[in-house]
Amino acid sequence: MACVQQVRTSQDTQLLPNQVRSEQQSVIVMKRLLAIAVSGITYLRGIFPEKAYGIKYVEDQKVMILKEERTCPGANQIVKWMQGCFEAIQKKYVSQTQPFPSCLTESLN
Repeated sequence: MACVQQVRTSQDTQLLPNQVRSEQQSVIVMKRLLAIAVSGITYLRGIFPEKAYGIKYVEDQKVMILKEERTCPGANQIVKWMQGCFEAIQKKYVSQTQPFPSCLTESLN
């Protein structure tokens, strides 16, 4: 029996670049990592139904990403919160992360 191999486009394989050369690329990578982390946690804990996720590939790893699903208001709310975080990252409201949050004085501009 013959089988067909599906070829991924460069967009799928470049979800996270090997090197970040500019501030703009860094912002993009931060947004993607946030989406992957939040989506991964909610998916693995079974918080939302399967239809609330889309499939993306990071290199050869399948990653479930939360998407706006009108039948799932909880997923919509999380997506809106993430979009707010994306905006804060883009506008540089969050300047740096602290390695020791218990010693945090202030990280917001």
